Amino acid sequence: KYKSFIVYVFWGGVATVVNIGTFMFAIKVGWHYQTGNILGWFLAVLVTYFSNKFLVFSSPYRSAVYLLRELFSFFVVRIFALILDMLIIWLGIKILNYNSFLVKVFDNAVVGIANYVVSRWFIFDEGNF
Repeated sequence: KYKSFIVYVFWGGVATVVNIGTFMFAIKVGWHYQTGNILGWFLAVLVTYFSNKFLVFSSPYRSAVYLLRELFSFFVVRIFALILDMLIIWLGIKILNYNSFLVKVFDNAVVGIANYVVSRWFIFDEGNF
């Protein structure tokens, strides 16, 4: 019953490490925090799409066109998550002056929950496309 959620949490953890690791690396080398945030988001979305499609929701491969449409819809939905992500990061780091690592961890938890709900009910639903 909870297998897909457990697998989702595991791969979400992998994506989170990619996201936070990229973010912290970018800050370490002197990039603007939002540049690292966007790059981390992009890499994490790639990890998340392929793990969600094949391992979490077992969405079958139908054709290259279908795969590209699904990937596009996944990225479109994730862009809304990126906006939320950027807002939380900006608020936590720039406005509240909190520790960037702690803000990013909190941010990943909030965005991760939102992404699960959207992916489960809208992206990998059998009735789409």
